[in-house]
Amino acid sequence: MSIEIALRDLEEKLEPLERIIRLFTASLGEPTLRKSDDERGFRYEAPDVQHFCLLKAVRALSGLNATIELAWKGYTQEIAVLMRTLIECTTHIEFVLEIDVSEQHQAVVRRYINDFFADDQRSPTAEIRRAQIEQRKVHATLGRSLDKIAARGETEGRTPAERLYFNSYRIFSSYVHAKYPECMDLYGGKPGQFHLHGMNGTPKEGENLEILQTFTATLMNCFVRMIQGLNLRRFVEADPIIGTWYRKSFES
Repeated sequence: MSIEIALRDLEEKLEPLERIIRLFTASLGEPTLRKSDDERGFRYEAPDVQHFCLLKAVRALSGLNATIELAWKGYTQEIAVLMRTLIECTTHIEFVLEIDVSEQHQAVVRRYINDFFADDQRSPTAEIRRAQIEQRKVHATLGRSLDKIAARGETEGRTPAERLYFNSYRIFSSYVHAKYPECMDLYGGKPGQFHLHGMNGTPKEGENLEILQTFTATLMNCFVRMIQGLNLRRFVEADPIIGTWYRKSFES
């Protein structure tokens, strides 16, 4: 399959997710436009966990759509930067919908969501707030749940899920921070030069496609988790394209 055909196939696979976003957005009501002398932007009046998941899902899907556009030109490094964003958004959705019903975890989730929406000022004089949740805590929480599930089967030689989460996040973070080996990935060819307009025609072209296919599956799984965790089955029943995608997600 050519790169062009494969990218078109990925675009088609994302259509059900875009339909979910549209239905989900409509179900929550319109945000209001905030107007002031030094700030202007839309905000929700009383946001909760549903709004949180919607916003993170929107950001993740927008980022994945952007990576497909970048893949047409072979912008490997820029794809990796956006993948770090997608990892963060999807794991945070899974974190707040985590099956851990303990009061300790639920209290952390409530505090995180409250802090997320409290950080709503972007005027030049607004306070700069730190991250509301450490990614390490997200990895540890999700990793524990996956390890419990894995413990029901063969576990010999298995790498703890928290470590796998961390490794994936660290790899793509190196592109965000433009570290030495990652910058040198842009060099190659005969004569040697830095690729400033994408890396089509190099082995990176195939790597780009593999990354996009992997994270398309990641995002789809996250949307399934969101439908289940937020009781959004009405969207599955209301839209035949979403319904077909949802059923197939359990067959694959």
